[in-house]
Amino acid sequence: MLEDRFMQVSMIYVHISRHVLTVLSGLLIVVTLSSCTLRNEPPRAIVIEALQSQIQTTQVSIAQSLDLQPVASAPAVSRVRVDHQEVLKVEGERFVHLKGSFDWQLPRDSVRVDSAFDLYLQRGSHGEGWSLARPAASNGGEAQRWLLYPLGLPTS
Repeated sequence: MLEDRFMQVSMIYVHISRHVLTVLSGLLIVVTLSSCTLRNEPPRAIVIEALQSQIQTTQVSIAQSLDLQPVASAPAVSRVRVDHQEVLKVEGERFVHLKGSFDWQLPRDSVRVDSAFDLYLQRGSHGEGWSLARPAASNGGEAQRWLLYPLGLPTS
């Protein structure tokens, strides 16, 4: 009788242990997969800063060509919607390619613009930061060169 009771308790313990191991294994797989995804995904603040940088670069270029003073402050960026994200390898370099849309507004301007975006971001070699990558003009036979603009740096 005592042996039968011991066998029942042992079987219950083995059954519970298997379920606990199954649940823990599943959690470990989920955490591992999500951490791989998160490492390749730039933070929202970095995407917003990259969009602001592109708008400012365009504004400076336009102002210079018209011989005007460029707008000094950053545009307001909101409602960023990423529709497509992929990791690309170009000429041995890894980039995160993002496509989507966002709203933006220049300082002291009442007009809010809804625009599409196509960004290439590159993670730092040690995973410490991000850069906005813009293709540089190249001659026909040359390999594609990229201009990198660091993002997420403290401002003084």
